[in-house]
Amino acid sequence: MDFWFVAFLFSVALLVAVGASLLLVGYVGTLPAAFAFGWRNWLPTLLLPVVGPLWFAARHWKDFAQPGRQLIFGILLVAAAVALLYGAGPHFVDRLAAGVK
Repeated sequence: MDFWFVAFLFSVALLVAVGASLLLVGYVGTLPAAFAFGWRNWLPTLLLPVVGPLWFAARHWKDFAQPGRQLIFGILLVAAAVALLYGAGPHFVDRLAAGVK
């Protein structure tokens, strides 16, 4: 294992951990509030785990801007981790496989 592989693993793990934490915090911030606005708001928020809370926060942005931003940045961080994993992952697999031979 070299430094760049460890840096790659660390950055993917950090992006996923922070992104998933932001998604969870944004979800917990919008779901209980959605129940107060009636079933037409809480049903999509409950059944669609990422899109539903983001939709609810967008509809009530004045009151739920912070959970909305948490959801947006969480999605962006998880997407960046997936892009990094699928973009640079094959490069590191090839390097490690060449070292095994």
